[in-house]
Amino acid sequence: PQLLRAYATDSLNISLVFDEPLDSLKAATAANYSISDGIGIPLSAMAVSPTFDKVTLRLNTPLLRKKVYTITVSAVTDCKGNIISTKNKARVGLSEIADSLSIVINEILFNPKSNGTDYVEIYNRSNKIIDLKQMFIANRNTAGVISNIKQLSADNYLLFPQDFVVITEDPAVVKRDFITQNMDAFVTVASMPSFNDDEGDVIILNAQGNITDELNYDEKWHFKLIDNREGVALERIDYNAPTQQESNWHSAATSVGYGTPTYKNSQYRLDLQVQGEITVTPEIVSPDNDGLDDFFFFFYSFPSPGYVANITIFDANGRTVRYLQRNALCGIKGNFRWDGLGEKFQKLPVGIYVIYTEVFNLDGKKKQFKNTIVLARKN
Repeated sequence: PQLLRAYATDSLNISLVFDEPLDSLKAATAANYSISDGIGIPLSAMAVSPTFDKVTLRLNTPLLRKKVYTITVSAVTDCKGNIISTKNKARVGLSEIADSLSIVINEILFNPKSNGTDYVEIYNRSNKIIDLKQMFIANRNTAGVISNIKQLSADNYLLFPQDFVVITEDPAVVKRDFITQNMDAFVTVASMPSFNDDEGDVIILNAQGNITDELNYDEKWHFKLIDNREGVALERIDYNAPTQQESNWHSAATSVGYGTPTYKNSQYRLDLQVQGEITVTPEIVSPDNDGLDDFFFFFYSFPSPGYVANITIFDANGRTVRYLQRNALCGIKGNFRWDGLGEKFQKLPVGIYVIYTEVFNLDGKKKQFKNTIVLARKN
């Protein structure tokens, strides 16, 4: 069995949600549960009938507001006797109502591929624990009235401070099309509000129907050199900058597959003072697939999003051996990889090679980098 999540119904009562029915006797043993930060073992535990995939805990010590606790489960088994193992921890705390900009819209895919699906990623920028059962997504109709209001979760689902969650009709399709670092950070909505491919709006509401964040997007906000915008997400650059500010949005970078659902955006502005640079590691590579230094990695960092990179590799005589990247859209930070092969994926002779990187943006800013590396082989 796996512990999926936990939520507090009040300061003395916690509910745990598991992925399958549990042995009711093991589940009702209070000593099998422990809560961090001085709460300890609960006063009592009870498996909830008739499905027995939920357990309610009664505490000796009340939970404090704006504090995140961790519950650890041990020795609990399913009906076949399989014991809970690695996925036995969950965070919990007292939830609060989201107010304006507690939760912000962080990323949106409104023009998916023909076999893809829309998604909206939200981010909890507050110090509150927010229950997504009390949150809704919507848009506006042609008259500008809020409509198509959809509850984010029919069950209690806590969004903790500085966490992301992705709202979509089909998480499996999003996981298929994009790298998702947190496979559990999804809520499934039976039918999303419609988001037009050219322009539209997305609204997040709290339990009182108040707007916590709203975005009126436009496909023209995408990076101008992207010809095909299908499957390219718009990412927020700064959580603290205004949502409706066009300059606060940018196309997701090429290096992450044009979207970062469930984790920090490729275009997120970490440090306005970062100087543009390219570093290559390691300095010597032996591409023989032995798992040791099989690739060169080109790490970049730039002061703003929207830089485009061309990477060309030359041998010691100045002959081009590989066009590694052409017009690759970069994020604030990221990397590219070279496997040591030539343009036709042939083995190259051992020796010294030069990586020439040229980056530019639509403001006319340019910069060139040269890095020297060594290609070696054991045999």
